[in-house]
Amino acid sequence: MLRIGVLTAIVLATAACGGSTSSEPATSVVTHTVVETVTATPPVETISTVTPSLSSRTFQMPSRNIGCMLYGRVLACDVLSGLTPEPKRSCELDWAGMILEASGRPQPRCAGDTVYDQDAPVLEYGKSWARNGFTCASMTNGVQCRNGEDHGFLLSRETWTRY
Repeated sequence: MLRIGVLTAIVLATAACGGSTSSEPATSVVTHTVVETVTATPPVETISTVTPSLSSRTFQMPSRNIGCMLYGRVLACDVLSGLTPEPKRSCELDWAGMILEASGRPQPRCAGDTVYDQDAPVLEYGKSWARNGFTCASMTNGVQCRNGEDHGFLLSRETWTRY
């Protein structure tokens, strides 16, 4: 996103009061253009996590395409249709989803299996999940999860973002 602000300053210098007609007031206009580049994060729906709807070890999205599982101090969320776009580094198995530890940034998950559990409770859109310092929000554009350090990811059928 690019914002442009224009600052215009008008400087007026006037001659002494009652001066002669040969001395006109001096007027000059100075214009400055300020250009600022702002990097914006994608818009994210705000979901209240004050009272989570679920706290089970597993959950799935209403689309039945994304499922998450907490094991110990690690949260993994997989998308059955595969991680899109695939990360640039190689994976000998499949790019299954995202993995987030209790501390640190999330990483794409290369795995030969899935954490998706078809019997897991459904985290309805607009609802949240919380357990062991992790929080996730179910949104129509995907699932957003964070750890206690406020690192996290947004995962959907079409894309993924980590922060």
